[in-house]
Amino acid sequence: MVVPYIDTPRTEVDGNATYLTNGFRSVGRHNLSALDSVENSFQTPSKDEDLLKGLGDDRRRSSSGFKLSTPRAGTGSKSTRNALNGRHQLPTAAPPKGEFTPLMRSAAKNNFLRNMSTARGNGHKTPGYMKEGRSNFHTPGLPSYDMTGIDEEDETDDQPTPLPQVASSSVQSTPLPGLSGRGGNGLLNDGQNMTLREQEKIIDKLDKDNFGLKLKIHYLQEQLEKAGPSYNQAALKENTELKVSKLTMQRDISRYKKSLQQAERDLEAYRVQFQELREKVRRGQLDETSQREMDLMREELESKDQRVRELQEELRDAKDRQSEEIEKLRDEIEDLEASLREKERTIDERDEELEELKDKDSKEHGALAELESELQRAKEQMEELQDSLDQAKSEAREARESESRARSDKEEAEKNLQELHDEMANKSISTKGLTRQLEEKSSKLEEELQTLQEQNSVLKEELERKARNEAHLEEQYQRAQQSMDDEGQKLHNDIALARHELNVVQQERDTLSAQLQEALDEIQHKTEEKELLQTRHYALTDESGGLQTELAQAQARIRELQHSVNDAKEHALEDADTVRTQYREEIERLQEEIEALNHEIEDKEGQFALEQDRWESTKRALQLQKDRAEDQAAGFKRTIEKLEQVEHTLTGKESKLQEVIDSEKARHFNSEAVLSRQVKELNDELLSKRQIIDDQRTELLSVKEELRLAKREEAALTEKVQALEDEVVVLQANLEEEREYAKGRMQKGSSDHDNRLQNLISEKQKLRDQLANAHVELHDLRTSMVDLETERDELQAQLDQAQHQVDDTTKFDKEKVELRKSTLRLEGELKRLREEKSSLAEAKEALEQQLSSEVERATMEENRLAVEIDQLQDRLQATSGGRDRELTSAKSKTQRLERRVQELEALLEQQTLGEQEHSTANADLSMLRHNLDEARKREKTLLQREADQKASVRSCKSRIAELERELHDTMMRKFEDHTHASPSDKLNEELRSLRKQLSEAHRTLRELKTKNRDLERAAMREEDQRDLHELLRSSTLEAESLALKVSERDARLSELRAQVRRIREERAFCARKAEAAIKDLESLQERYNHLVEKAGSKSDSKSRHDKEILGLGKEIIWLRARLKREEKFRRDLAWSKGLMELGERVRVACNEADLRMISEMGVKPRDRGMLRSPRQKLKTGIFMVKAIVRMQRMGQQWQKTKKIGEGLKRAKNEVLKRREASSSKALV
Repeated sequence: MVVPYIDTPRTEVDGNATYLTNGFRSVGRHNLSALDSVENSFQTPSKDEDLLKGLGDDRRRSSSGFKLSTPRAGTGSKSTRNALNGRHQLPTAAPPKGEFTPLMRSAAKNNFLRNMSTARGNGHKTPGYMKEGRSNFHTPGLPSYDMTGIDEEDETDDQPTPLPQVASSSVQSTPLPGLSGRGGNGLLNDGQNMTLREQEKIIDKLDKDNFGLKLKIHYLQEQLEKAGPSYNQAALKENTELKVSKLTMQRDISRYKKSLQQAERDLEAYRVQFQELREKVRRGQLDETSQREMDLMREELESKDQRVRELQEELRDAKDRQSEEIEKLRDEIEDLEASLREKERTIDERDEELEELKDKDSKEHGALAELESELQRAKEQMEELQDSLDQAKSEAREARESESRARSDKEEAEKNLQELHDEMANKSISTKGLTRQLEEKSSKLEEELQTLQEQNSVLKEELERKARNEAHLEEQYQRAQQSMDDEGQKLHNDIALARHELNVVQQERDTLSAQLQEALDEIQHKTEEKELLQTRHYALTDESGGLQTELAQAQARIRELQHSVNDAKEHALEDADTVRTQYREEIERLQEEIEALNHEIEDKEGQFALEQDRWESTKRALQLQKDRAEDQAAGFKRTIEKLEQVEHTLTGKESKLQEVIDSEKARHFNSEAVLSRQVKELNDELLSKRQIIDDQRTELLSVKEELRLAKREEAALTEKVQALEDEVVVLQANLEEEREYAKGRMQKGSSDHDNRLQNLISEKQKLRDQLANAHVELHDLRTSMVDLETERDELQAQLDQAQHQVDDTTKFDKEKVELRKSTLRLEGELKRLREEKSSLAEAKEALEQQLSSEVERATMEENRLAVEIDQLQDRLQATSGGRDRELTSAKSKTQRLERRVQELEALLEQQTLGEQEHSTANADLSMLRHNLDEARKREKTLLQREADQKASVRSCKSRIAELERELHDTMMRKFEDHTHASPSDKLNEELRSLRKQLSEAHRTLRELKTKNRDLERAAMREEDQRDLHELLRSSTLEAESLALKVSERDARLSELRAQVRRIREERAFCARKAEAAIKDLESLQERYNHLVEKAGSKSDSKSRHDKEILGLGKEIIWLRARLKREEKFRRDLAWSKGLMELGERVRVACNEADLRMISEMGVKPRDRGMLRSPRQKLKTGIFMVKAIVRMQRMGQQWQKTKKIGEGLKRAKNEVLKRREASSSKALV
């Protein structure tokens, strides 16, 4: 009998909460699972990543972690607590009064008294099963009940009602291990039970742990999904974005280089101006002190300029080298990272293969042990067979000996008998007594001989049977020996092969680990070189910044000296002329640069076309792969159908064919799913790229609009500059005040421009990544760019003309307004011409299509007419029966003409060109209608003629019938007259005359028919010839009209092309004018900005941009390392979860073993074979060493990436400090 317990706490259906179930829930339940719950509840993994402690906890769970103890039921017949434990654990004191329990006091008292009575010796004897060293299980032993004194009369009314029967294998009835170290103040003061509050606390804790674990599992699943093919696609996309950003950075660097060269040219222009000013000062006869100061300043400025040029050259070379090295390092790092990922993947695969091989080796060892045991058993059987063989041989030997003895006895008896016969023959005296004795003796001897013969036959049969048995046993022995030798050889070969594969895998793993270490060392060396280059770059940028500050100071001193030069006021106009010449030179230089940029744009267009061709080729390759996969799928489907057809006829190989079909179907479905996923991903990527391109197009238009506004502002600034120059020329007396005012205005404008420039730079930085992918739209935007450049050239040319009229500002403004109006008007006219061009192109295409269709119809009609002519000629030679066919052909001809009329009417409705085309179409339509009317008239005449012919035929037939009837009447009368009288010559003559008349009537009838037929043929031939002539004339007229239409349309198209060409030339001329004007304005604005701005801002922005790029690269490396580490941690968490589930399954197995022991109602000694073998211990130690080595490698890798993260933090703090300093300076 199994004593029921309170149910074990378990997870309910919702899977989110763990409760105590009420009482005997598992009563009457059968076929319980190992864990009767939906979710396996287990402890959360350790927070300190102590994997060794987790590995050790599987063997000693009794000493670590918390455990749940199932409260015992207090309503049984005897105390199960004291029945399952030894007597030395019985409570000796009453339960504490202050503790609240759901049990009643009377029940607690009764249980306590019953336990005390059991402790005094009235209970059952139980073995000391819970002593130390006897068992490692947590389930206490059960008493061996004595069933001898129990019968129906022993049960009294004082005993409690027995509990219902519980399933013996229920997990709910399994007592859980008790809590150790809780203080020993339980219900019965035995230190092993818990109160309901404690159980509720533990249940709440388990709820929280379960919820946290479910969240972790959810995030781990998300990470696993990210680690799939989609993540690889994201990585590829990131690589492409990095390459695009690299190209944009290179382009920005080239642009910055150009701006630096521009700054150098401006510096050279400053030097030229300074020399001119020095000459002017020399002409103005300055004193020697100012001359010496100017010479010193000039020498110092030249030396500084020379130093700046050298440093700039060094900086450019260093940046070029650094950019090249950075790109090389970045490519190498990416390649190394990819190879490292691949090697890690291969290492993991090899580890898994090694684990599989080890498992296989262990399984093979087990199988080998089993085979060895079977071999031992076979050997024992062989020994037994050998013993039985020896025994059979001994028995055969004994049988042979007995046979030999019987033969000797037989011979002796025969000899005695022969002697008796001899004696009887020799003796002549014979008495009755002697004869009787002799007969008795002879009968006895014969009986003995008979028995001996029977024994001999029996022994022979037994000998033969034993010989057969011996041969059979010998054969069995040989077969068993041969099979054992074969199996042993096979096992030895398998073991040798497995060991060889294990050695090969270990060698490959060692080589891969060595390669991985070399790659890591090389990466570390490259990072050190990169840091060294960065330090050198920072030093060069600092030095260039210092030189630029010195250059700014020198320029400030130059400006102070310029203020001191008051005698150069009268040469301001000459300076303006020189400045204008310089402007022209700069305009020419900018035009050369624009031409170079155009060449570069053309090169980029070619590159873009190549990239587009590559993309199309890859697309075609993917499409071919898809088609090939579909063809393979169709082939597989056909093979499956064939196999299914063959399946009905085959009988022996149905299972094999079904397996082949299933494998082919699975492979087909997998390949189809992979291809569909690839196609879907490509379509999604294509849609996303199109969306990005559309967004970038809109953003590019907005940026263009902003650039137009900026250009307008620049034009306003140039006007202000021109006004200031005019004021300088007019008001020479107040030059100093005007210069100060202009300087203030310039500084204000430069500050505003700097702010706008900063905003534009920030916006450009934001849009750079997006504009990197906008190269696809360059082809569409270049046409508009060319238009704008041409307009800018025209405006520039007009502005050049307007610059000569500096005094008349109102006229200049009017001309500017007129130019703007003209540009707008030209743009509107250009748009209208484009629309007209598109409409004319469409009309041209429609006309060409109509023309080709008309030409095809005309050729078809000519061919048809030729065929009809041939047919009509054949009909003229045919019989009169061809009239019906001619009538049907005429009807079909009329139907075709009607369809032709309908088609022409439809074309007439769709025709939208000129009146001439309408008139020609109407003429064709009227001609075709006339032909149709004539055809209908001919059809009516033919029908009338046919009716007349049919009437004449009917009349002829009626005449023939009448003549035949008259002939018949005359014949009948002749026969009647012949019956009454004899024939005469008169009657014969009348008969001959009638016959002659009849033959003449037939001949005239045939002649009339032939004449009629000839007349009809002639009439039809004439009508057909007339119809053919009319059709030929109409077809020639149609062909001529179509040729006229084609010539007119060609002339119209040539005129339209000439008009479009003229419009394009005018548009190009206007665009060139506008571009020239815009170039002049831009050059003026750039000159003004270069006079105001400092040269150090560009180098600072460039160095800041380079630092930001370097920081971005480091941040990418840091984020990748963090992502890898997080993925590793989450994989470890999943592994620890599986380990905890394994532990839970082990505990369930232990509980099932305990339940089996309880069902047996006794205690058995512990099976020593359950201990861990040395091989298993060695395997555990190897796993521990591998885990330690992996953790050490991970720690080293993380230390390297942690350094990068710390450097990023420092750089970020420095950037924040610099921004705060710059903002504070701006506020001051």
